[in-house]
Amino acid sequence: MSQTLSELTYEKDYYQWTIEQAQALRELVNTHQNLKQLKTLDWDNIIEEIEALGRSEYSAVTSLLMRQIEHLLKIDYVPLPECRNKWKSEVIAFKKNMKRKFAPSMKPKLEKEFSEIYQDAVDIVETEYEIDLPKQCPYGLTDLLP
Repeated sequence: MSQTLSELTYEKDYYQWTIEQAQALRELVNTHQNLKQLKTLDWDNIIEEIEALGRSEYSAVTSLLMRQIEHLLKIDYVPLPECRNKWKSEVIAFKKNMKRKFAPSMKPKLEKEFSEIYQDAVDIVETEYEIDLPKQCPYGLTDLLP
């Protein structure tokens, strides 16, 4: 049995699937007002919950990306060699966890927010270690993504 485009999107890019499904439901309800009469379905909240699922996945990816950058900054700029192996293992763990959550459709939004994500990581590391870090991210987004 062949899969529909929607099923393929769900399996390959869950984040994009949530955007598409919420939009499709919104259009369906807006163009077929009689569907609003189905009292057993809370259309507005169903749509909102689908969108929230996608936002949650995206938020997890940005958090893991920020943590990965934090630890790379520690490896490269904090003079504590005894901590480097732990930080390296954390970078690996963050990237592996990100691989489970990342969807290709997130990349354009991540590109727009990358400097802010980097700055958040810088703020944390500079506060923790009282050091000055580069204003521009020394790492490329493509290299950080799974």
